Amino acid sequence: MDDAFLSQLRGYVLDKSKTYPDMKVQFEDAQGAVDKQLRQVQNFINAKVDVIIVNPVDTQGTKNMSEAARAAKIPLIYLNRLPSDSKMGEGVSYIGCDEIEAGRLQMSYLADMVKDRKSINVNIMKGLLSNDYTRFRTQGAKEIIAQHPNMHVILEDTTKWMREDGMNLMNNWILAGDKIDILSANADEMAIGAAMAIKSNGMQVGQDILVGGTDGGPNGLQAIKAGMLTVTVFQDAKSQAYGVVDMAEQAAKGEKIQDINFIPFQQVTPKNYQKFITN
Repeated sequence: MDDAFLSQLRGYVLDKSKTYPDMKVQFEDAQGAVDKQLRQVQNFINAKVDVIIVNPVDTQGTKNMSEAARAAKIPLIYLNRLPSDSKMGEGVSYIGCDEIEAGRLQMSYLADMVKDRKSINVNIMKGLLSNDYTRFRTQGAKEIIAQHPNMHVILEDTTKWMREDGMNLMNNWILAGDKIDILSANADEMAIGAAMAIKSNGMQVGQDILVGGTDGGPNGLQAIKAGMLTVTVFQDAKSQAYGVVDMAEQAAKGEKIQDINFIPFQQVTPKNYQKFITN
């Protein structure tokens, strides 16, 4: 509950649930522990709740939750993080984003900006290596890079989603003297840290180095406005949260719901960022 994006999701879930007078929502925080999350799901099952919504701590640690919910015939909806070890369907569903698309959208914008240049060096800042977001967002970016013969990934490393780590790693890369044309980050906070390092070394984002982020939260949007990010990709927390509440209501009534419901990412640039600030 101290994660900024998940707190945003939680707030929107509460807001939307108020539109259904008979809906009561209870939250539990697994605090990053797979075994604790499994116990919480089992407790919900024992309490005979109508629907369970889970934001998985580990997308490779959901199989037992899915099986337990199916056995109890209680609908289970995964929110925001798509399980990699559980099949959807038969009472188990997902709503969230296609994380590969985030990497594609970010890099396609950056690639278009350098299409007329002969050789482009790309450095990639990754989130936690155990997180599927990291793998899929990086995969999407590399798919676009592979389509452009002038673009090459030179260095990649993790900064664990953290702004300070992003700043320190970017500073180290710059001081090493390697030419960097594009910095692609799996999340805005790391990208903002990188931009701070670029500025502190006497260079300018957008001219010396293009910087791409992902998430499009308040900090990312302000960074676009301030010229600290070249592009980011908006992840729609409101649509995910409102959507999962609607799905929960339908599932509780025994209605058929989608197995997988992808909420599209959207490209955010200096030309269109203002429309996202109101979301």
